[in-house]
Amino acid sequence: MNAQNVLIITGKGGVGKTTIAVSMAVLWAQEGWEVGLLDADIHSPNIPRMLGIKPQGIEGLVEGIEPATPMEGLKVVSMALFLHNQDTPITWRGPIKQGVIKQFISDSHWGDLDFLIVDLPAGTGDEALSAVHLLKGATGALIVTTPQALSLLEVRRTASFFRQLHVPIVGLLENMVDVTCPHCDKALTPFGKADGERVAKDLGIPFLGRMPVDPGVAQCGDKGEPFIVSFPQSMTAFTLREISQRCRILIKEKARFTLVTKILYK
Repeated sequence: MNAQNVLIITGKGGVGKTTIAVSMAVLWAQEGWEVGLLDADIHSPNIPRMLGIKPQGIEGLVEGIEPATPMEGLKVVSMALFLHNQDTPITWRGPIKQGVIKQFISDSHWGDLDFLIVDLPAGTGDEALSAVHLLKGATGALIVTTPQALSLLEVRRTASFFRQLHVPIVGLLENMVDVTCPHCDKALTPFGKADGERVAKDLGIPFLGRMPVDPGVAQCGDKGEPFIVSFPQSMTAFTLREISQRCRILIKEKARFTLVTKILYK
């Protein structure tokens, strides 16, 4: 597998990180790229449900893992595909989780991918460390936040984490910035004033853009229908396409920089 690896992470849960990961994977697959989507959230694997993939209850890994293919150009691997009962809690410690992520990366039949998107759980724990070490030269990390002060504080910690591990940061995406009131058409800011751009500037990382709060996104996720497919002409979808394209360009740049660095310091 010779893909450009994109780690999508947040310091604080509940910011819509998985929705962004799923949406970007679908968008890039629609554009004709071969995309792998790895759900590295072992304890709360939600990607299959958001894509309408039914759990397969896979029994063994003797011949490797066969990813689910919800659409042309997109392959998905998630712990949820192995569960016969979706109510079963996963109570594994670090070494077991690291082993599972290793199998997901190395034993899955990914094929020849252009991009591997890794959706990491919130925080900088076992899963994030495992993904960085196992991918050996991840192309870059995309950090997702909301305007909430606590979420922006975690952005700084997450950026420091990746810098310590020498993983380039593709950029910062500020999600759930505002919502249009259905009665007066005014923009409301439920999580406070957007401040992601300033934080990104302070950290010296690219600011990818702002996403609004759109009730349709949550409704589509619950139905197993990617929002970008159900409402392709919406303003939210248009904004997401712009951010996705910006992100892909930056990923290409980071990949070239990483390659040159490897050659110079080999």
